[in-house]
Amino acid sequence: MSFTIAPRIYCINPTLVSRQGWPALLDHCANLGFDHVMLANTLNLGQHGASEDGPELEQLTAACAERGLRLLLDIVLDRVTPEDPLIATCPHWFDSKSLSDDSLSADGLPLRMEDSAVQHGVSALWRRRLQALLDAGVAGFVCSVPAAVPVALWQTLMAATRDYCSSVNFLAWTPGAATPQLDPLAGAGFDAVFCPGAWWDYQATRYVREQDNLSGDATIIAFPETPFGPRLAGQLSLTDVPSRRRASLRALRFAAASGNGILVPMGFEFGLTVPLDTALTPVQYDSLCREAEIGLCDEIQQANRFIVDIGRYFLGAPVALLHSPGGGLALLQRSTRAGLGGPRSARLSLLIVVNQDLYQPWQGDVEDIFSHVDGYLGHADLSDWNQGRPEAQALPQGPLLFEAAEIKLWLARAVPSDAGNGDSRQAA
Repeated sequence: MSFTIAPRIYCINPTLVSRQGWPALLDHCANLGFDHVMLANTLNLGQHGASEDGPELEQLTAACAERGLRLLLDIVLDRVTPEDPLIATCPHWFDSKSLSDDSLSADGLPLRMEDSAVQHGVSALWRRRLQALLDAGVAGFVCSVPAAVPVALWQTLMAATRDYCSSVNFLAWTPGAATPQLDPLAGAGFDAVFCPGAWWDYQATRYVREQDNLSGDATIIAFPETPFGPRLAGQLSLTDVPSRRRASLRALRFAAASGNGILVPMGFEFGLTVPLDTALTPVQYDSLCREAEIGLCDEIQQANRFIVDIGRYFLGAPVALLHSPGGGLALLQRSTRAGLGGPRSARLSLLIVVNQDLYQPWQGDVEDIFSHVDGYLGHADLSDWNQGRPEAQALPQGPLLFEAAEIKLWLARAVPSDAGNGDSRQAA
């Protein structure tokens, strides 16, 4: 795996933070249990802010390091803003129509990435820029719209940058890309990719298929809410506080249980409904947080502890969607590739059971759930999200109740190959 520990990333829009507000925000990130912070939409090709902002960036990376945080920057290679000086210095890198078409200004001006000369120039320019950022203490880069950049360019750029700093990480922002676009990226060499579980309805098989499409050596990071688009409440058209809280908590816990790391956008912990990229002043953003009707800080701490204490055993383990027992529940399973006690020990499995309904509880017999999990005998209930690996408990008897949008988790061990037909309900 590219990451030996599942990364826990807090995504920040730096325009919402005042200069004086950074220490408190970084303390907040560390207290929530994150080990990375990501600054979104901070760089664009050809900008020469490195020398001007270098001292400030170095102060920020130093402040992060003091709190055990690694700094990631969002980078965009395939386009620039209309004000970018590169347009004047290298106009031949752009299509002439793009330079005169005002309608493209909102999304930036695309480069002629199909031109090998442009690719060479882009690679050289970004190689210098990334090295300067690494010198300032940046730990890695989240690469936006990676499918818009030729794979060979990514491979060349990442290889040169890793030669300069072997500990650098490259993460590809893959949500929204079609399967034909993702296939070439599988061998590009990214350390991590992102899987859009925040958009899953807990019914269709699409989420698992997309994880399969992203399979390979890259770590798959989940997120409960996208940092680039509508908040979860807007996506689900939720207006009342109770349903917004249930949906947020379900999305958070599902991301922690199903991913190999997590990314949480700034403001998610307060249930904010305005998108992260909304034009607000730091004072306005702080006011929204103070007036928020939802608080998920404790739950985020729990989710991050779960990733460290339990999720680490499943780093790289794929997610399988099992048959739902009569509808109403989504049952997923993740299994380690080998036993944790040695090659002859039983594999460990994480069972994720989700009530698909945001408003209604589900009640049924526990055997209706676990009859779909073949070959597993020991179960340890993790549904309280307590810290550390809990002692194994016997499988509950009789009816089992799931509150609206509730997630329950169980650990299970596979039946050893030489085991007889003993009681399949023993504790692990």
